[in-house]
Amino acid sequence: MDKESERYFKKFRSHIEKHVKIDESEMAVISGYFAIKRMRRKTVLLEPGNICRLENFAVSGLFQSSVLDESGKVHTLNFPHEDWWVGDFKSFSTRSPSIMRIEALEDSVLLEISKSSLDELLANSLPFAKYFRILSENASMAANDRIINQMSQSAEQRYEMFCGKYAAVKDRLSQRRIASFLGISPEYFNQLDKRKKS
Repeated sequence: MDKESERYFKKFRSHIEKHVKIDESEMAVISGYFAIKRMRRKTVLLEPGNICRLENFAVSGLFQSSVLDESGKVHTLNFPHEDWWVGDFKSFSTRSPSIMRIEALEDSVLLEISKSSLDELLANSLPFAKYFRILSENASMAANDRIINQMSQSAEQRYEMFCGKYAAVKDRLSQRRIASFLGISPEYFNQLDKRKKS
């Protein structure tokens, strides 16, 4: 493995070890299941109608996961970035066509894994299985929180929460993209942002 690849997997190991402890030999097993993928800015990782065949861990970069409604309005689901997983897990798990569009907003590096490889890894590595279970539980809770917040909080409150959750990438996103995540118009977002800064 070259130095650059070693650096990517070292970063991945640091992320895993926030949840479970793994040793060198265990990490060597885990690494063997992943391939490195480099993506240029504005490249599309997943188009609606396609099956998500790979799940990806973001070593670096920034993405936008969104869906388009019947009127053509873009609804942003999230902004996966460093140390996040990127993909449509429902499509990946069920082999069904995705409704998501996932685009790289920056040059990015991913560690990608296929469904069969992930299944095998989960069966062969108890620490990775535990890590993945923790991630799945966290993702489920985050999705529930997002739905509740969208239904019960004002745009101002949602923006406050966004600034907390996405502090690392907020300044890397356009106002239009943030407005799409909050479910408001770019004009209204502009007013909110001005009020927050004053």
